[in-house]
Amino acid sequence: METKDIIAFILIEVAAFVLAFAWFQDIYDPYAWVITFCLLIILGLLFYMITSINTRLAAMEARMETRDKAIRVSIMTVEADLENKLDKLNNNIEKAVSEINKKRFI
Repeated sequence: METKDIIAFILIEVAAFVLAFAWFQDIYDPYAWVITFCLLIILGLLFYMITSINTRLAAMEARMETRDKAIRVSIMTVEADLENKLDKLNNNIEKAVSEINKKRFI
């Protein structure tokens, strides 16, 4: 996790604690701390899920960029090979045409 994720997690937990404390301050309930604790756990897990999804998406994006680069290199290689073959074919055709012209004028 990055530093900004940790700071966001701490802020979410403090905000949830303050919210729960303010909510249960007017109501006397001996088990209010349990509800507050459960709320903190739920929000912590929610934050973990969101950061996990973010991490997975970043990894997927990196893999897609790698594949994109590999495909581009592959396309460039195929293009260069095709260009070389076309040049060879053009040279062979030019040689054949020049030989035909030589035999025609002999």
